[in-house]
This record gives sequence, structure tokens and C-alpha cells, in this order.
Amino acid sequence: MISYFPSIYPDELLYSQLARYYAKSGYLAYTFAAEDLFQSKTVRPDIEFLNAYTPEALQMITRTMPMTDIVMYHTMFPYYGRFIPPERRRQAFDSLVNMGTEYHNLLSIPKRKDRISRHLRYCPECVKEDRQKYGETYWHRVHQMVGVNICPRHHCHLIESDIVTSSNVSPSLITAEEVVKIPKESTYSDNDLECHLVEYIAEVFQSDVDLQSNISTGRYLHSCLEGTKYLSKRGEQRNMSLLHADFMEFYKTFPNNEFNQQWQLGKVFSNDRHNTLEICMLAMFLGVSAHDLVRMELPEKSQIEAFEESIRDLHAEGLNYRQIANRLNASYDVVKSIGEGLYGTYHYFSANPKKGGAKRSDWSSIDAATLPLVKNAICKLQGDGISRPVKISIGTIERYLQLPKNGLRNYPMCRAEIQKHTESQEQYWARELIWAAKTIMNSGQPLHLTAIKKITNMRSAYITACIHYLDMYDDAQIVAQIRKLL
Repeated sequence: MISYFPSIYPDELLYSQLARYYAKSGYLAYTFAAEDLFQSKTVRPDIEFLNAYTPEALQMITRTMPMTDIVMYHTMFPYYGRFIPPERRRQAFDSLVNMGTEYHNLLSIPKRKDRISRHLRYCPECVKEDRQKYGETYWHRVHQMVGVNICPRHHCHLIESDIVTSSNVSPSLITAEEVVKIPKESTYSDNDLECHLVEYIAEVFQSDVDLQSNISTGRYLHSCLEGTKYLSKRGEQRNMSLLHADFMEFYKTFPNNEFNQQWQLGKVFSNDRHNTLEICMLAMFLGVSAHDLVRMELPEKSQIEAFEESIRDLHAEGLNYRQIANRLNASYDVVKSIGEGLYGTYHYFSANPKKGGAKRSDWSSIDAATLPLVKNAICKLQGDGISRPVKISIGTIERYLQLPKNGLRNYPMCRAEIQKHTESQEQYWARELIWAAKTIMNSGQPLHLTAIKKITNMRSAYITACIHYLDMYDDAQIVAQIRKLL
């Protein structure tokens, strides 16, 4: 029976909280604690993630926060899952929340090299601060990021403990207080680039993971190249040789850099590498802030779209394709092909069916015919007060209508209709907040912030950020009830 359970500390691994519980509960042997905590007493406690817990243990673990927050803020999920493909990310998160095991095959967890085991690590300066503030130290998540060897706060070199994070050791729960050894003198990194990068990675790691986003990391980073010397005028081709050369020059002082091959950079853009360290290195090199990397918002108009639009506009002004090519400093052949609608198609493509070849699609008619379907999709996705609302975007509508990626590219009326219903993240949170309050009240349950957070997976900061947008919606009674809770 669990009669005492310690509160979890900021950025503490769930494993660390369980270890502190075991150390302070007076069990005669680990087996007795395992019977109270785990559905299988022979299971090895997962250091970086979690296990399947008994109902009583689960109740204690989630007494102050839902399991969604435990996964997000007290496991290594944000480090291994943030940049994997969107659907895999959602599946891995759901697996963890439901205490499943599928996440092992979904997350981008690096394999051990040369069979060298990884160990729990700690910062001696953080240990001193923990003991002064809490009376004990604990295992911090931020010290366990693979590839990061200094503390983001103190720039002190991390120290390896004897606790192996692999599954090839006997089950145990060991607190940091039991094993940490503080050296007489801490050693610090004097590499400004390394210190800056580690701070950047920590900021990304400790930020919320947007589980609703469908933007791939490679696509976002490609958009960050727009307007730079690393992208062609049209914005389709990357100059990887130049990018790699400048990247290596930028990180020439970074110690033990294993992200140093051109093909590795290419695989990040093609969404075949999801390592947080590598992606942060590339993003910081491109001048992307940690805040923007976490949000990953694409520009309203890509460089390809802007380039093609400029050709059409200049041609409409009376310039010929040679003059347009000179003004844009672009290839005449490319400019002419785009202007005549031939870019990326076979040259025998013809609008005149008598001349043979494929018949040109009547995009205007297709656009008009698709518009009612788009309007209906928007109406349903915004929610009817019962079903959960969905943030409206072009990608969301394409998936709902089972269209291919960029399938609405040639549908200006449809895109304009979607843009009318596009909202900021804060506006969407407000709409989701109202839906959650309605759902809770209609079920006869008392309305309180904990219930809202549990059903929406929203943090207090999100709720605060969207308060000003509540009045946009015609639900005065619901809005008033929500404001009473704040």
C-alpha cells in the first residue's frame, strides 16, 4: 500500500521520483516496492520513459498533473520525439500516455555505438543547488540529452554515474542522492560555440511539443533556406556543397562533431534523420531561433510560389521572357517554361487536343466544384460543440478531403476560403477551451482547470495566452464560467 509519495521536482525524470519514493518508504527489499508500483514486478524500471503501473501507483503519479504532462515534462519524449514524422510522433505520445510499449519502435532513440553503455549523468553545480533548495538532489532530464556533454545552465562538464540506462542490468530504483560524487573542482567548457549550442538545445528540449502540427522538419528547414545563397532562384534546388562547407566552417571549433558529412545534412532535409542535436545544430547555423524551431511555421507563400508569381506579373506588365530572366537573374529557359506553364511537364503537353498529348486540366472549373467541399470540411472541422475542434489550415483540409500534399495548389478560390478561417494558435486555443468547458459541463462534472487541462492537454501558460480571444466567440455564459476559474 502506498501511503507516502514525494512530489516531483522541476525537470525531474519520473524514474527519479519513483527512486526517491522507494528510498524513503522503508521497503525491506526492492521486490516489495515493485509489487506496489509496477503491473509486472519483474520489469526493469525504464529510466528515460515509463512503465505500466498499478492503479494505485498511477493514481499517486498523476495526483498533481495528468499523464500527458508527465510524458511531456518528466520523460525524454521531447528529445527523441519532437522531430520525428507527425503521425509517428502522435502515436509514440499516445503509447506513452497509455503505458504501452510501441513507442520504442517509433521514437528516434540512438543505438549504442561499439556496445558502449550510456549512464545517468549529473552536473555537480546543479547538485549543490538542489541540496540547498530541496535538501536533496535528483536526476535531471536536461543532463541526459545524448550528445550534450555540459550543463546548459552552468556550462560545467557533466559527470557519469554508475547507473546504466540500458535494459541489460538488474531491476532497481536508485536515487541521485545515493550515488553522486562531487569533485573537489568542477571543470567548465571555455568553448563559446558549444555553450551557446547547448543552451539552444535545452531551450528546444524543454519547450512544449506541438502534437497537432503536420509540418515536417525537413520541409520547415528547407523554407528557412529561402532567400539565401543555398537555394536556387526558384527555390527548388539546394546547393548542398556550399551549405556543407559553410556549416563545417561554422562548427569548426565544436568538439567531437559527428554531424559532419554532406549526406547527413541532406537526410535531415529529406526527413530521414530526426536527431535533436543535429537538427538544432543546423537550425542554429541557419539563424533560426529556438522559439521558431519549436513552432515550425511555414511562410504563407513559398519561394517557388513567389518566383512563379513574379514571372506572371512581369509578363502581364509587358516584359518578354528574356527581359524577365535578366531582371530576376534567372535562367531564360526556366522563366519561359514557367511563364508558358510547361515547367515540370512534357514538352508535347498541349491545350489543343487535336495536336495530341495530354489535355490541360480546367483548373478554374475544378476549383469551383471543389469549393463547396472545402466549405463543408471547414464547418465540420471547426466543431459542432460536441466534437473536438481542429485548427484550420490548407494541409488539414487536404488530408480531410483525401487530396495529395499540395493538392489545392491550383485552387485559388479554395485557398482563399481556407485563409478566411485561418487563425492564430492563441485563437485556436480559445476555441478549444470553450469546447472543453462545454463538454465538461454537459457531462455533469464540475468545471475546474484540472479537468480542462486533462481534456485539452493545455498548460496554464496556454490558457493565459488565449484569454483575450475568448470574447471572439458567441458563448458569453461559457466564457464567464471560464473566467471565474482564472
